[in-house]
Amino acid sequence: MSDQDRAVPKYSAGWWANELATVEKTLDDKWRRSAARVVARYLDERDELEPTNLSTSHKYNIFWSNVQIMKAALYATPPRPEVKRQHDDAKDDVARTAALILQRMLTFALQDDDSLEHTAIQQAVEDRLIPGLGQVWLRYDAKTEKYMAPAVMDQFGGVIEPEKPSERLVDQEIYTDFVHWNDFFWSPARTWEEVWWVGRRVWLTESKFEARFGKEKLKELKQELQDVTSREGYPKGFEKGRVEVFELWCLESKRVYWIHRQTKVDLDSKDDPYRLEGFFPCPCPLLATHTTQSLIPRPDYSMVQDQYEELDTLNSRIYSLTKALRVVGVYDSATKGEMANLLSGSELRMIPVEDWAMFAEKGGLKGVVDWFPVEQVQKVLAGLMEQRVACIQQIYELTSISDIMRGVSQARETAKAQTLKAQYSSVRLQLSQQGVGKFVRSILRIKVELISNLFDPQIILRQSQIEHTESAALAQPAIQLIKSGEAMKFRIKVGEQSMSMADYNAEREMRVEFLTAIGQFLSQAATMVAAQPSAMPYLLRMIAWVAASFRGADDVESVLDEAIQQTVNSPQQPPQDEQGKPPAPPPPDPQVVEQARAQGQIAVNKARTQDQAALNAQKFRFDAAGKLMDNMLNPPAPPNANV
Repeated sequence: MSDQDRAVPKYSAGWWANELATVEKTLDDKWRRSAARVVARYLDERDELEPTNLSTSHKYNIFWSNVQIMKAALYATPPRPEVKRQHDDAKDDVARTAALILQRMLTFALQDDDSLEHTAIQQAVEDRLIPGLGQVWLRYDAKTEKYMAPAVMDQFGGVIEPEKPSERLVDQEIYTDFVHWNDFFWSPARTWEEVWWVGRRVWLTESKFEARFGKEKLKELKQELQDVTSREGYPKGFEKGRVEVFELWCLESKRVYWIHRQTKVDLDSKDDPYRLEGFFPCPCPLLATHTTQSLIPRPDYSMVQDQYEELDTLNSRIYSLTKALRVVGVYDSATKGEMANLLSGSELRMIPVEDWAMFAEKGGLKGVVDWFPVEQVQKVLAGLMEQRVACIQQIYELTSISDIMRGVSQARETAKAQTLKAQYSSVRLQLSQQGVGKFVRSILRIKVELISNLFDPQIILRQSQIEHTESAALAQPAIQLIKSGEAMKFRIKVGEQSMSMADYNAEREMRVEFLTAIGQFLSQAATMVAAQPSAMPYLLRMIAWVAASFRGADDVESVLDEAIQQTVNSPQQPPQDEQGKPPAPPPPDPQVVEQARAQGQIAVNKARTQDQAALNAQKFRFDAAGKLMDNMLNPPAPPNANV
């Protein structure tokens, strides 16, 4: 560190500018330059990849195709947030309602395919697959309005506090901003746990800059930029009417800094504004290949670039040989007239030849025409095409694009063989899917923390619309649990469901399965309830215990709780007469009694017949066993024993 660097106060704009310059140089040297080439390859920008000899280059852009497949496999549809009780406790109705409130709030921002949060995650996944790093940034925003607070009067009509202008909270939102891979910065570290500051570059319009930092800061910045322009000959920090601003979150100082790097102007700084457990308003980024030695990624393309380049070479050669694969020949110039007529003639045309004897003596057409050897070109072309198929297969194996995912299988393979093949060929794909799932889960958990720490209870109630559900009675204690912060994390957990293509049949089957299981249980429990009506609350509690583990059964649990409460408060009592005694049973119907007696006699006779048949069968078995034993002990003499 130079003396000049030591003179710069720590965490000042100048200090952060030096820190950013060091990190940017490292990222450029080890990753960003190669990442830019990969992006150009994905977009097939050949002027950047091959500035010369463009006409002879014919790419086989399977890299683009593979990225499209991986995008669909990793993140196809908006995730469905899943918030539930930590241990599926059936009696913890407050935690169940709190989880339902949070799930409704998280789902609201993700329910549409064109939602900004879904788009940001989708772009982050694409950046992970192409340049090798994808990231988002969560931003809290509170909307207020100005109003005139009424005067405060005492009991005698005197004015204690006059009417005055004030502000009140109108709405609160959490935005998920996409961060371009070239605009994300972090402290040098081996693992994410060692990162002690993160930052992002934001390009603000002048109006947004003025609204955020004030008119005076904008004026000061413009003055500083004029000085920079005069010293270095070109302006920095202003591009196409936008201002370059760096937002830096420092874990060591627990503060957030906003600076302009080129002018070294401190725009703003705040103490920990969100009070997050992990402090950073962003999850661990989606990273391509990296090790515990460094967080700097290597794009997936770089790991297979030799095979991609070989495929391009094969494809260019195939293109060249395909152009050469045409009928070309040479002939004797002495037969120019006849050959011209032959080549330009129509079908079924006879062409006269002068000096026929001499023409025939030379061997006819075979003696004057020699064709280009297209057979050799065809053999080479067939070999190149075979090698291209082998090269593509190598790329599929290296990038985990299995033949099952491609929809290719052998007709003779069994269903079990195909299932096992798909299972083991997609192991690496499953790891990538788990990485994206963890990334989305971290985003949702940060949002839940922001709701717990910053949101007003009335806004939580309004955004969740929980009062229109079966759990409305538990809304207030549930919101208190959400606002409790530390206690909430021991009773509520946040996750996400599958982000592959939506399977509506699976959702419907889950509901049918739940109803089927409950129906079977109720049919079996009907006999017990008929014999012992007081057992109904316990049976309902067993159903509630089962429902606690079913996804999407939160409102059903509210209905069960209400039914349990009604059965407990109003237990079924046997009917009584006016004196408080059970009424005498009505006299039996003679016809019914006679039918019951007849049916009973039939049942008795049937049982006797069955018992007699069983005894006869048993006696037959005993007799057969006895005869077999006699034959074994006293075997009969052979036919010719006495001869």
